[in-house]
Amino acid sequence: MKILVGMPSKDSWGGPAACEPLFVDALRNAGHDVHEEDFVFGDKERPTPITERVSRVFKTALRLRRAMTAERFDIVHLNTSFDLKTILRDAFCIFLMPRGEHKIFLKMHGSDARGQMDAGFFVRRLIRYLQTKTDGVGVLSSEEKREFIGAGFSPERIFQVTNIVSFESGSTAKSDRSLVTNFELLFVSRFIATKGLIETIRACAIVRDASFDFTLKCVGDGEVRREAETVVRELGLEKYVVFTGYIPEGEVTQYYFDSDIFVFPTRHIEGIPIALFKAAIAGLPIVTTKIRAAADLLSEPGNCLFCTQEAENIADKIIALMKNEKLRAS
Repeated sequence: MKILVGMPSKDSWGGPAACEPLFVDALRNAGHDVHEEDFVFGDKERPTPITERVSRVFKTALRLRRAMTAERFDIVHLNTSFDLKTILRDAFCIFLMPRGEHKIFLKMHGSDARGQMDAGFFVRRLIRYLQTKTDGVGVLSSEEKREFIGAGFSPERIFQVTNIVSFESGSTAKSDRSLVTNFELLFVSRFIATKGLIETIRACAIVRDASFDFTLKCVGDGEVRREAETVVRELGLEKYVVFTGYIPEGEVTQYYFDSDIFVFPTRHIEGIPIALFKAAIAGLPIVTTKIRAAADLLSEPGNCLFCTQEAENIADKIIALMKNEKLRAS
């Protein structure tokens, strides 16, 4: 089978850049002929300017059209998400595709199907266009599947899929996380408002005031870093909170094994946060919100404590783990 895959660019940040190359390798190992084109770029430290974004969409659409004109594909598999920017991009790219017998599959790395149906007449028309032109939509959680069906997508075309999560070799775990007095807390993500970094820092002030010793390592970078650093100074947490800056995915693994508790109170529209499930693979106790794939795949208290997005509740769950050696060990 010949498959055209719209991939994250090699310098992208986030989960798709970590998991999709592994997916393509698996397709090739299964005997399929895979052609890759850059399709997902994403923001990094700051949002991409609108002029650059528009130019990139035009160039991406033309690359896909040239590839599909040069040879026939059975499936066009586009890694995407479902917000206003990606709806506009996907509709334009599909509109420019040459006609053929290929099937179009959109794999959603996060989505807001219910919210986009309230975004106005023009957006709803674009969504209807995508509904008629796509043969399948892959989502990463049952919550998203319900939202897409509620937004008018045919249930037969919505598939709950997963991501490949892989650990790099050479990492070593702590010998015993139960006997801890100075706790290593870990937050890993791109620093955007919906991931919960600011709330995590505010929770740490409460944990400090409860007289626990800890260090919070914030691994990543992004648009809210400056705000996060300001909050750290305002709360007097300079000796408790460390910002590492952006670290390539392959170098982050050891941070999971060096830590005691993973904190991730996200409200983001992503499906499967790769960082969250790497923390689970590493055996870390987890404090996170009960949304998306976390609600499907994690259980309390088996491998996490579920929190709200309020700093007080996040702190309560962190403190509960700090106090309870048996709970952390299990």
